[in-house]
Amino acid sequence: MKRLLMIAAVLAGTVVVPFTAFAHGTEESATGSVTNYWNYGLIAGIILFVIFVGLYFFRKTKKKSNRNNVFMWGSILSAVLVVFILVMANVNDGESSADDHHENVTFTHIHGLGYTSDGEELYVPAHDGLKVFKDGEWTDPNTTPHDYMGFSMFENGFYSSGHPAEGSDLKNPLGIVKSTDKGESIDILGLHGEIDFHGMTVGYETQEIYVFNPAANSQMPEPGFYYSTDEAKNWTKSELEDLKGQASSLTAHPTISGTVAVGTNEGVFVSADHGNTFKKMPVNGHVTAVAFGYQHNLLVATQSNEVNLYNVSLPTNELNKLSIPKSVETPIMYIQQNPAKPKELVIATDDKDIYFSHNSGQTWELSVDNGTAVEH
Repeated sequence: MKRLLMIAAVLAGTVVVPFTAFAHGTEESATGSVTNYWNYGLIAGIILFVIFVGLYFFRKTKKKSNRNNVFMWGSILSAVLVVFILVMANVNDGESSADDHHENVTFTHIHGLGYTSDGEELYVPAHDGLKVFKDGEWTDPNTTPHDYMGFSMFENGFYSSGHPAEGSDLKNPLGIVKSTDKGESIDILGLHGEIDFHGMTVGYETQEIYVFNPAANSQMPEPGFYYSTDEAKNWTKSELEDLKGQASSLTAHPTISGTVAVGTNEGVFVSADHGNTFKKMPVNGHVTAVAFGYQHNLLVATQSNEVNLYNVSLPTNELNKLSIPKSVETPIMYIQQNPAKPKELVIATDDKDIYFSHNSGQTWELSVDNGTAVEH
């Protein structure tokens, strides 16, 4: 009997005293210790309840004594304790979920924009891994935080170049990689450990890869503009006839093979033969961002005395100037149109601001302000 009472006392102590041994290290460890506290406390409370109930009925069958009242009250108090722990555990979980929900997502850099094929998620490579916008909220997915550059979404995932995360077994630079599981894993396609392509684009459905190659490597004997139609196994250098100015941005047509557009400091140029010859579009000035849309259109951002955003109809070359947010004063670096919701546009500026429009650029809503996600 004394042994059972000693066990009950010890268990009662574990319920009252926090598990401070688990509450050191990172904030994540501290959160885990709170969870362990309530879990162990619940187990201890249930054991206490079982012991006191057992002792109460055991003594009751033997003879009546003052201890029966002690065991009865012990049973009642341990039951109340179990209920209390269950309530507090739920409150704690609710607070943790609320904290996670309101935690601001930050962007150290922005290296691209890309929608999933259903249009429900926007992926943004941001120097320290991917950021995802879905259902009106920004999140940091639990994927390896590689420094993705030359990032291009396609209908089943994304292609990219860049640098591996700290501690990764991958070589630096990445060369060209591909993911079909939203960054959970990446496949090395080529030039691993050799080169990093900042200027790179991939056709959304064609999966043709275009790169501005800055230096000679094992597959490209000299700098220049190259393309691959077989997952980076083989490369062909383009002639770039009639392309004028210094290239600043590029985009591959989502569905038409061989069609690519390049923005320069003299305007935007479109090629229908993998970059061998180009035709100038009716956009002048320094082009800072260019992206094919999904309605036979081309979106173009320019920066001269002011920031401008245009939509070019490819069949007619008709130029339509779109409105931009009044607060935008620095260049628009990236543009995308939602493949499933054509009226939805997104832009990212050099100030690390991200805006959404749901009416083809008539009005805009700020979603990331100077690299910090805005709470709505």
